[in-house]
Amino acid sequence: MREQKDRYEIFLKVCETGSFSKAAEALNYTQSGISQMMAGLEEELGVKLFARINRGVTLTDNGTRLLPYVRELANQKNRLR
Repeated sequence: MREQKDRYEIFLKVCETGSFSKAAEALNYTQSGISQMMAGLEEELGVKLFARINRGVTLTDNGTRLLPYVRELANQKNRLR
């Protein structure tokens, strides 16, 4: 059974790859699953994190501001493991 990634880890992978499809491939998820999880995260936080462009996504200003906090959350989770 594969480890379930949380939305913050997925957010970081999308940021790293610049694409929902590439993040999905790297994490062994479907593109639609990644898209739904990121939409859920945007809804939870109440801000748009990504601007959809022709060949992928780029961070919005809000996404850029939240990136260091999400990285820290992911790092803390890894330390707990």
